[in-house]
Amino acid sequence: MRVMRRTAFSSRPKFGWISLHKTIHRLVPLFIIFAVIIPIVLHFRLRRFQQMRLRGCEWLQKPPLVCAHGGDPSNAFPNTMEAYDYALRLHVDCIEIDISRSSDGVLFAIHDRELQKITGNDTAKLGYLSRTE
Repeated sequence: MRVMRRTAFSSRPKFGWISLHKTIHRLVPLFIIFAVIIPIVLHFRLRRFQQMRLRGCEWLQKPPLVCAHGGDPSNAFPNTMEAYDYALRLHVDCIEIDISRSSDGVLFAIHDRELQKITGNDTAKLGYLSRTE
């Protein structure tokens, strides 16, 4: 076996096949990681993600037939307990409730966030007002 010698003019080994051999030994584990291990890990993670997605959308198997927006606004003011009671008596499948947050963090069941119908003021918005206002 010959010993590699370095010359004063070159930092590369005299015999290129030895450095190629070392390079191949370094690249094989990387190839195994990229070609085998990463696809296996991604396969199982994607499978688990699809299972979670399907579990979260089970209600799509039986979609709601009738959804009352704000309860039953034909018999009571919308987004009130009375409107929700009327809607439940009509055997609706779901009730959609519009929720807004005031500036102090209180939640309100209200459809129009601009409050134009209630106050008559075009600039009043629920997000800028506190609960007492």
